[in-house]
Amino acid sequence: MINTKVGNRIKMIRRQLKITENEMSERLGISMLHYSQLEDGHLKITVDQLIAISYILGVKPQSLILEAKKTDFMVFEDKQSITQPSEIVIFRKKKVV
Repeated sequence: MINTKVGNRIKMIRRQLKITENEMSERLGISMLHYSQLEDGHLKITVDQLIAISYILGVKPQSLILEAKKTDFMVFEDKQSITQPSEIVIFRKKKVV
């Protein structure tokens, strides 16, 4: 059930950005079938895959997991191609007290 919800969120954002499943699979370095199964919720998405997908889509990883409204997603313009999740650098905002 949760895999399906996450997959649906990924699919929704991917379509808004006009990115094809084939392009996603190539950028992730996985087969088209494997990617399709991830997006359809038939396979569990690993943490590394989730981070890589969120980077490609320009959203925060947690926005793909947590319940969110369609308008809660922040899409960034920079969608560089990545080949390995290790190429991703995540920056966290510091809380100012």
